[in-house]
Amino acid sequence: MVIVSQRKNCLGTMDFTLKMGKMKKAEEFTTYPLQKGDTTEVLRLQSEHRWAELNTSTGEVTMSARRAQYADSSWFCLCMIMHTTESDQATEEQLKQILEAVRGTEGDKVGDNCLGMVCDNSNAALL
Repeated sequence: MVIVSQRKNCLGTMDFTLKMGKMKKAEEFTTYPLQKGDTTEVLRLQSEHRWAELNTSTGEVTMSARRAQYADSSWFCLCMIMHTTESDQATEEQLKQILEAVRGTEGDKVGDNCLGMVCDNSNAALL
């Protein structure tokens, strides 16, 4: 795994530009909010072409196969069934960097955009 960049997005969660598994080019992944009551065992990430899940304890990443259109959790499940997922491993430092960045976006009404959309990201503090 290579972390190219990171930034807070307009929905109040984090975007990470990552190169994982057998990817030829890095892609920008958006983290899904961790709402009140959500488990913090897995951090869900979505790019234009892939869905990935990061185990917040071990740093293990499981990622869907590339898809021409937006990948989602159902595509990820299908890839799991077809055994076309890819795996990668975040180093201890990379995992710490990602989790600290996501923790910094904690709040029950996060987001700063012209549409006034907000997200519940209150469980991010529990990472």
